[in-house]
Order: sequence, then C-alpha cells, then structure tokens
Amino acid sequence: MRAPVRRLLALAALLGPAAAAGGVPLMLAERQVATLEFDRPVARLATTDPDLLALEPSGARVRMTGLRAGRASVEVAFADGAIVAYDVTVEAAQRPAALAAAPAVLELAVGEARRVAVPGLARALLEENGIARVTAEAGAAVVVGVSPGSAALVLVDGAGARTTWSVRVR
Repeated sequence: MRAPVRRLLALAALLGPAAAAGGVPLMLAERQVATLEFDRPVARLATTDPDLLALEPSGARVRMTGLRAGRASVEVAFADGAIVAYDVTVEAAQRPAALAAAPAVLELAVGEARRVAVPGLARALLEENGIARVTAEAGAAVVVGVSPGSAALVLVDGAGARTTWSVRVR
C-alpha cells in the first residue's frame, strides 16, 4: 500500500490547488491502516466524517485508519497554506458466512426409544439401514434403536423446513 500512496502524494503535490478542488481518490478497507508521508510537517487535519476514519498526525506523516464503511473527505493543511484533499472510500470488511449448523446427534442404546419434539411434523425420513426405526406422532418423532451403528434422520414440518439428525445406536 505504501508505493501507491506515495504515487498519490506525488500526484497531489504536482496538482497543488487543483487537487484540493477535486480531492485525490484513496481507498481503504475497514480496519486497514495507511500512512501518508509528506515533505513537510502537517499543520492541520480535517475530515467530513470522524466516525469513518481515525487520523493521527505525527510530523510529516498522517496515519489513517478505516473504522467503518463509507465515504469522507480529508484535508491536510501545511504551515505555508498549501492544502491536499483526499476523497476517501472505506470498503466494508468481508464477514464470513454463518457456518452451516451441524446436525443434531441423537444417541441411543439398542431397544431404547427417544421422543423428539417437532411442532407441526409432517414427515420423518430415516436412512433404511436397520440401525433405527422412527414413527411420527402428533408434534413429535419417536426413534427406537435397533442395532449398533449410525443413520441419518430428516424431520420435515408442515412448512417444508427440514431438521437433520444423526442417530447413533451403541
């Protein structure tokens, strides 16, 4: 990031007052830190949205941190009256998609029966491998362990929502 920022600064220095009129575009990501380096000390900083960017001047440097997504203008002023303006866009950080819910686990002993409450149960689908049996009752599924092993059980309600269970018989 440093080389592109230096190129932007060189462009801003060449453009002088023209850069202040339009602003040099600068993009950051949320939580990204960029350091702007100048050839003279910074006298004053201003931004249109202090909640978007954290600005920390230190001599001839300005440390800029993207705090949240959005757009703002930043003006860097020097003692001789020169001003450099930036149009800063902070892009939102990518949030990971919610992890898929792991199937619920139902552990049974051979011959043990367990009732699983499922309001509005319409269907109970059990892998046919002789490990367990399932019967549907009003608002519940009754699972009975038949032999050691594991099987998949899918419970479907009246709206079509599915809940997957892993049945383990020991």
